[in-house]
Amino acid sequence: MDNHRFLEVTRRICGSLDIDEALYDVFLYLKQELPLDAILITIYEMNPRQARIFAMAEETGGFIVDEPISLSETAWKGIGRWLDESRSGTIPWLRNQAHPINREILQIVRTGTPSIQARAIDEFCSITCALKVKRTIIGNLTLAAAGANHYDSSHADIIRQLNEPFAIALSNARRYMDLLRDHQALQRDAQKMVGDTLIGADSGLRNVRQLIEQVAPTTSPVLLLGETGTGKEVVANEIHKFSRRSAGPLIRVNCSAIPENLIDSELFGHEKGAFTGAFETAHGRFERAHEGTLFLDEVGELPPAAQAKLLRVLQSGEFERVGGGRSLRADVRIIAATHRDLASMVREGQFRQDLWYRLNVFPITIPPLRERKQDIPTMVDYFIHQKCEEMNLPHRPAPAPGALEKLADYDWPGNVRELQNIVERALIVSGGSPLEFQGFHTPGMAQTPALPAHEDRVATLDEVTEAHIRTTLEKTRGRIGGKGGTADLLGLHPSTLRSRLKKSGIPYGRTNNTES
Repeated sequence: MDNHRFLEVTRRICGSLDIDEALYDVFLYLKQELPLDAILITIYEMNPRQARIFAMAEETGGFIVDEPISLSETAWKGIGRWLDESRSGTIPWLRNQAHPINREILQIVRTGTPSIQARAIDEFCSITCALKVKRTIIGNLTLAAAGANHYDSSHADIIRQLNEPFAIALSNARRYMDLLRDHQALQRDAQKMVGDTLIGADSGLRNVRQLIEQVAPTTSPVLLLGETGTGKEVVANEIHKFSRRSAGPLIRVNCSAIPENLIDSELFGHEKGAFTGAFETAHGRFERAHEGTLFLDEVGELPPAAQAKLLRVLQSGEFERVGGGRSLRADVRIIAATHRDLASMVREGQFRQDLWYRLNVFPITIPPLRERKQDIPTMVDYFIHQKCEEMNLPHRPAPAPGALEKLADYDWPGNVRELQNIVERALIVSGGSPLEFQGFHTPGMAQTPALPAHEDRVATLDEVTEAHIRTTLEKTRGRIGGKGGTADLLGLHPSTLRSRLKKSGIPYGRTNNTES
């Protein structure tokens, strides 16, 4: 194969991570030069023993198949010998129309499979080459043509030289598909964690539901306000679900949990070699949220430099990866959330005023649980059902008599997240008995940590939260992580709590100064 043809095939097969599109592009090009009715990328799996057609292209287009084909023991003996030879060198395998494997495959295609349509051909010949990365066979490239005796040694030289670009393309495509599956699994897990039901939509959250219905169909930024644990992520999920972007990704960023020196890389990505440890180009959250929604949780924790870059993206839709000089664009709908008083932060110079105006287009305030206690019975029932499924419990215990009334008498400083944790703990210790909810203060005990007295002044939400954190730290003797730790009791991720403690200047760690 001449150099021009090799470069053209390489450009086409490596030109897209969607290997079905790339394979069809190569098919159209090679069909002008070779006898060709189909290109197939196959994988031979030895345990269990099966051949898997990964992708193919023919006259009608390219498509992902990812479907197993059962071959006879005789066919596998021939495949095994060829694979052994191919490990030491690139050995093209010419199979004419009379070859037993081609006859078996033709019979399979004639009977039809879910992904491969039966074709009216009497015979076909093929030529196959193993695809290797660092001497490891990862798949096989097959050229096939209807009819007899189309391929010879000249075609063997061509397919041998195609090994490297096709091997790279297959490796990248499989990694991409694995990442895509992982992302979809994470999305499902996140959906399960935040729940797919806005509990209280017809009672305590009726006003919130009405606002969601108004803003969801638009592309306007939304700012979710409310105390920690009120369910801002659930509301963000509802907005995305009912938007025109629901088919796109919902990407979440916890701005308080990302170290300041990594925020740019997390949000905007980085180029290979941009800094020590940047071994390959990474797409940031904005790129990954393209044509979807980006949920910026705890946006009030962003440092000034990140605020300026976020403002630029919101104004122009453009950004640059760390270490890159090329402007990129992403079509993203922003939902931001915070428990902080951003208006006060603007006045104190802690948050950019222009960014505040950009985010505060459509604010939604989510009421704390103490202001919608009528939703507690429904929430408890939902959490019992959800946690029993997650924990594989054989049956669903009910609350003990008087237990719900006990919950209604509590003011819930940790809000919905605290209630969820208490239900989970009750299920763990119940042993199937009716649930007795423990781990919180009832009336007659101090519910709210004492605050310094200030004449004619109401304590701010941040002060109340800080005082509650200090009291909980004392209760746990400074332990942050693990069951019964401060983060667990407050319903926070340990890294989120540590970041908040550092920002507030609250010392933490066990009494022997070793943090958990």
